[in-house]
Amino acid sequence: MNRELLSADISKADIELFTESIVSKVFDGDLDPLSVHIRSKAVIKALEAIVSKTEELARDNAQKYGEKSFNAYGAKVELREGYDTPDFSQDDVCLSLTAKLKARQEMLKQAFRLNGKAMIVDPDTGEVVPVMPVKSTKSTISITFQNPLNL
Repeated sequence: MNRELLSADISKADIELFTESIVSKVFDGDLDPLSVHIRSKAVIKALEAIVSKTEELARDNAQKYGEKSFNAYGAKVELREGYDTPDFSQDDVCLSLTAKLKARQEMLKQAFRLNGKAMIVDPDTGEVVPVMPVKSTKSTISITFQNPLNL
C-alpha cells in the first residue's frame, strides 16, 4: 500500500477538484456515465464498510491526541461523547399516536389510489378523507451488486 497516499492531507478543494475532473470527463464523453456511476457506487459501498470497520480504532487513535477537537490529515476531528435520549417506544401515548398517524396515512393513500372513484370515511370521525395532491418523486437508477457465485 502506498503510505504516501494515506498520509497526504486532503482538503475540500482536493475533493471538489477530483469530483469536477471526473464529472467533466463524463460530460465530455471521455468516460461512460453508467460505468462511472456503477463504479462510484462500488467505491461508496467499500468506503462505508471501511469507515464502519475502522471507526472504533480511529476513535481510540484520536483520543491519543489528548484534545476533544484538533486538525489531522487536512481535516478537523472532533471527539463527541454519546448521550442518552428517551426511549419513546416505551410510552403508551407515543405508541398510540404513532399507530394513529400510520392509520391516517394509510387512509390518505387509499383515498389517493381511488381518486374520486369512491369516498373513504374515517371510522373514528365520520370525516370524508380528502384526496391529497400529487407529490412526485425523482426517477432514479438502482444498482445492486451480485454475488459472483449467483451469476
